[in-house]
Amino acid sequence: MTASSEKNQAVFKGSVKLVQGELIVFSDIMTVFFKEKSPTAPSDSPSASNRETAKEIHMIEARGHVKIFNGESRATSEHALYFKQEEKVILRGSPVAWQEGTKISGPKMTMYLRENRSVVEGGTQVIIQENAGK
Repeated sequence: MTASSEKNQAVFKGSVKLVQGELIVFSDIMTVFFKEKSPTAPSDSPSASNRETAKEIHMIEARGHVKIFNGESRATSEHALYFKQEEKVILRGSPVAWQEGTKISGPKMTMYLRENRSVVEGGTQVIIQENAGK
């Protein structure tokens, strides 16, 4: 791991795993981008000037052999951007997703985690597999 307070980021290399609730992301390289939290104390309070600025995760970039698991859904790609505030993941680099016997792929895929839905842009391919036992 390499962290830079100046750049507000931390870079993890190797077999990286991120867990955020039900969301699990694996990749070769993961960069975590931080932003300053909004101050909770008034700026004119005496403790405000002595207080360190707290940071929170803003965005996470995953590169190389990206695998994503979210509940019963899973996806793979070469590149993913996770926006924490919006609970949104954008996949590029041959993204493929599977859910309940359906496989979908396209050049760009956006997963909206709160809404449990995905949008695929560009040349989309969908394969629906029926259960052999039914």
